[in-house]
Amino acid sequence: MKKSILLLSAILIAGLSYSQDRSNTIYVRKNANTPEAQADLEAMNVAFKKMRDMGCENGLAWYYQGAMHNIPDNINGINALCPKYQTSADKLWAWSDCTHNGTQNANLNFLLWHRMYTWYLEKIIRELSGKKDFALPYWNYGSIKVTDNIMAAQTTNKTGSLYEAARYSILNDGKPIQTDQVQQIQLALNELKTNPSFVGNAGFSKQLEIAPHGYMHDLIGGEYADPKETYYNQIYQENMSGLMANVDSAGFDPVFWLHHSMVDRIWESWDVSTYGQRPTLADLQAYPWPYQFIAPDGKQVTYTMEEVYNVVFNLDYKYDNLLYESNPQALASNDPVILASNESSAKSKISFQDSQEKIIWEQKIGKPIEEKAFVQKVTSKFAKDTNKSFKSGVNSNIVLNLDVVVYKEPRDYYTVYLRYPGKEDQYVGMMTFFGVAHDHGTGENHTIGENGVKLNFSYYVSDDLLDSDGNFEIIIQKKGIGDAKVTLEKMSMAKIN
Repeated sequence: MKKSILLLSAILIAGLSYSQDRSNTIYVRKNANTPEAQADLEAMNVAFKKMRDMGCENGLAWYYQGAMHNIPDNINGINALCPKYQTSADKLWAWSDCTHNGTQNANLNFLLWHRMYTWYLEKIIRELSGKKDFALPYWNYGSIKVTDNIMAAQTTNKTGSLYEAARYSILNDGKPIQTDQVQQIQLALNELKTNPSFVGNAGFSKQLEIAPHGYMHDLIGGEYADPKETYYNQIYQENMSGLMANVDSAGFDPVFWLHHSMVDRIWESWDVSTYGQRPTLADLQAYPWPYQFIAPDGKQVTYTMEEVYNVVFNLDYKYDNLLYESNPQALASNDPVILASNESSAKSKISFQDSQEKIIWEQKIGKPIEEKAFVQKVTSKFAKDTNKSFKSGVNSNIVLNLDVVVYKEPRDYYTVYLRYPGKEDQYVGMMTFFGVAHDHGTGENHTIGENGVKLNFSYYVSDDLLDSDGNFEIIIQKKGIGDAKVTLEKMSMAKIN
């Protein structure tokens, strides 16, 4: 009886603590490059000044909050920013909790964990800045508006608390993302729009993590700079790529939060659209993740998966506008259509697991992808079998699988297309490699073991295939100036469910 009373008390206390995280106020997250967002950016600047002045052991400190995402296992030399931390043995509570370790648990929780992480930072800024209606602005990269593709002025002001020197120089100089890079972001955003599932390697969550999420991390961190750029990374305390290009230092760059607010906006846009799907609570409970955060009063907060589910799908904030029109036919151009409000009703459809796939055809390749575009011809029986599976059901979900091996984290990215004779190439996705070295083991200079790391990239191609038995081609184009070898080991087409 006594145990039952104690358990009930614990549940009531946990429930009370959880309820205190919620309020009836709906905050509005705004485009960082609009006049309406400037007061929020200034509040962020004020808060980060205070956070940078705090000792690294303070849960509200800039260093502590950045380390919650991740932190290097070893600091090069005496840690000038946090003397209390030198190696992974010194990690404090909730440090290195981000979902970047390549497991199914991490993949499923990627968007949910980062939503909770930014939500708590938003609360902390609200408290430290004194701006009670503060909402985290987002960087609207990929827009047709040139001004939207420039980092917010407050993040490039060298005298402000939101500045970081170790970034792609073009961006820190106040210039927009280059035109060809903007086009890549737009292609990724448009492809995400019609994804039919939240979960799985080809699902919305994983595809968003690859691009534009991973693409933008590497872009901001200077990985795609031509000519090559290196910086003094103050978290590692050595010359290398910028903070954002490395999982272990990304959370320390203030632009990380504007980037992840945009990632969250992309998710919210899709979630309330015609295509939006959700994982089940049972999925999350089967593949849990630690959800531990610091409240504005400095207290440590831990969530159950059920509490997480209730927060992420019952938001106390909205966006000034969303990316995707609910009409599936509305997106005709390369730039996402803007939806006026995100007050759409929540989706009730549940995402299907795509672990049960039936291989249509499979082809061993064993070739590195070079500067010249890689072309795989799909002919005869393979082409006919693809079309037969494509026509076999109303909702035939066809997936293209690319199995590759890498030997160090590439500085390049790769675009993937389908090509039919006489037709415009159909973009199906991108391969980016942000976090590969972190996820799969890192040695000196981000080298990986002799056997390399095997990776799978999967893409839904049902909306790119033509109803034809004719031959077609799969095109993979290398982009960038990196020298890391990416070997395409195998390619296959599969039908899901």
